[in-house]
Amino acid sequence: MTNDKNRDVTVFKQARPRRVPRPNVWRVVYVQAGAGLILLAVAGLWFPGTVQAVMAAVMLSVIGHSYFTWRSMRHYGARITGLFVTGTSQGLYGKWIIVAFGLALLWTAHPDLNAFAMLLTVLVLNTLAAALAPFLVK
Repeated sequence: MTNDKNRDVTVFKQARPRRVPRPNVWRVVYVQAGAGLILLAVAGLWFPGTVQAVMAAVMLSVIGHSYFTWRSMRHYGARITGLFVTGTSQGLYGKWIIVAFGLALLWTAHPDLNAFAMLLTVLVLNTLAAALAPFLVK
């Protein structure tokens, strides 16, 4: 046996994977909630009969988009990119299932709510969130 001084030194050092910084995606939910409050105030001033319908639609939109954000960012930065893609698609489907079933349940439980105002509110808030997401997420 030879006495080798370098037997404990390896040629290659193990590289640690760097953490991928997470984007601040919750800003989109905050903007959506803020726009919903503005929409609620406008509806309260001009159409006082639709305040409850708009408030319920705002809450459903924010809950649905919060679920999408949580589900899609759950595996952000994972080595297996399929987890991120699967989570994003599941979050998208889950968001629309939450909104659709929530609206259906509200319309059956409270038939006096204005369905048009609720659909318009959901459409406006989700379109706004989708349009502003590239600017808000950095």
